[in-house]
Amino acid sequence: MPNYPTARATNRPQATMYALVHENSPPPTSLIPNTPGAASMAQGTGSALAVTWPAPAIDSTHGAASGFNLRSSPTGATIWTTVSGVTSPYNLSGLAAGAAIDVQLQSSNAAGTSAWSATSTLTTATAAPNTLSGVSLAQGTGSDLAVTWTAPAIDSTHGAATGFALRSSPAGAGAWTTVSGVTSPYDLSGLAAGAAIDVQLQSSNVVGTSAWSATSTLTTAGVAAGPYAPNAPGAASLAQGSGSDLTVTWTAPAIDSTHGAATGFNLRSSASGAGTWTTVSGVTSPYDLSGLAAGAAIDVQLQSSNATGASPWSATGTLTTAAAAGGPYAPNAPAVAGVAPPADGTNTKLTVTWTAPAIDSTHGAATGFNVRSSPAGVNAWTTVSGVTSPYTLTGLTSATALNVEIQGTNAAASPGAWSAAATATTWGTTVAPGGWTAAASQVHNTNVAPNGGVQMTVTAAPTAVTGAAFAWSASNSAIPTTGLIAAAADGQTNGWAAYFSAPATAGTFYLWMLAQGAGATTTGALVSSAITVS
Repeated sequence: MPNYPTARATNRPQATMYALVHENSPPPTSLIPNTPGAASMAQGTGSALAVTWPAPAIDSTHGAASGFNLRSSPTGATIWTTVSGVTSPYNLSGLAAGAAIDVQLQSSNAAGTSAWSATSTLTTATAAPNTLSGVSLAQGTGSDLAVTWTAPAIDSTHGAATGFALRSSPAGAGAWTTVSGVTSPYDLSGLAAGAAIDVQLQSSNVVGTSAWSATSTLTTAGVAAGPYAPNAPGAASLAQGSGSDLTVTWTAPAIDSTHGAATGFNLRSSASGAGTWTTVSGVTSPYDLSGLAAGAAIDVQLQSSNATGASPWSATGTLTTAAAAGGPYAPNAPAVAGVAPPADGTNTKLTVTWTAPAIDSTHGAATGFNVRSSPAGVNAWTTVSGVTSPYTLTGLTSATALNVEIQGTNAAASPGAWSAAATATTWGTTVAPGGWTAAASQVHNTNVAPNGGVQMTVTAAPTAVTGAAFAWSASNSAIPTTGLIAAAADGQTNGWAAYFSAPATAGTFYLWMLAQGAGATTTGALVSSAITVS
């Protein structure tokens, strides 16, 4: 009994010793390994990727990795291809050239496998494309061939094709004609009828070009028996002739399987860019093109013909004619297009429009214009210089007929001749809006907003006013003569008014206010701004 305490004291250190040994022992081999870190990737040979990684750490809850698995997928697709039992570094091959590839790793041991690692991504090296195969030829229109193909496959040593070239040759001749930047289907035209044609295709990308494809051959369709209209001539050759003439020369167009020989030629000319053609038929080369303006750029086109028909017009040849000796020359007289009082309610204005005069071998282009006016029959002219069309004469006397003439000017010492006189009469009355005016927006077939009617004032100055009218019109320049809405005196000074509706259809309209004299003749006019009818 006295020995019991001693025995207890002896047992305690042994328990402590066991605890220390247990805490410092390695983890059991039955623990799965840690997940590897993300793989490091670098370009390998061709489009292969070199993948490296370190073994994952061992800790109290994870054992040592004894093996590794690797999986890869086109970036973002999650279509994984897995390879087991890989070691670092690992050559990941069989990849598409120029493709972004996702890679993940997994460690394993006898206890199991880890989760897959974070994703690493790298784009494989780009390579030139594969050679095309499967080129198809079919008859097109006439003797054309329709060429179709599909893009070549992408693999570990060939990238995607981004462009295509096509070459053709009479079968077996090897005399190739190449067209770049073609797309499928491609119309191969300009071929001889009934001829065997070899065709090859080549693919390309930023890295380089493929070899030419195997040759595909087809015989073009024969063309029905002629005769045929001729080809278009080439663009004319132009040279200076006598004075402001041009000497035009050309060669006969080629004869081919669908075009016969030209037996005649037509020529047309125009001021350059104007497209106002003057045509001369049955011409021969060389041809003297005369009657042209001096110092003017002239466009010339040719057309060939035979008993079957005429060709299209040729490409345009252009040359500037020689300036005639003694220039510059004053311009021709302009032509007055119109003179009329404006529809602005006033009675002291006339608006004049005109067209620029023609240029010829003794008259230059007008670079400026003068206008003059005189009471009709008086010949007392008032001139305004440096005007442009249209031009409004102001400060005139009401109800007065005026003669108006236009004159062109340029760098010549003297201006051109005055045009023929045009005569017009100023309004004899003034027109102004009344208290009720039409809104800028109206609804069709309803009373005119906002008051259901419109008013105007008409002042005799000096022509007597016998009536007034309103009118809807799609034009703000041509005074309406139909569809007039009669107005009645409304009690205000010189006032006239009417209740009426907006136009029956939607659109943009103008409301006219017309003063009327004897016989319902318009003696004054005022037109509104644009009114939208919905």
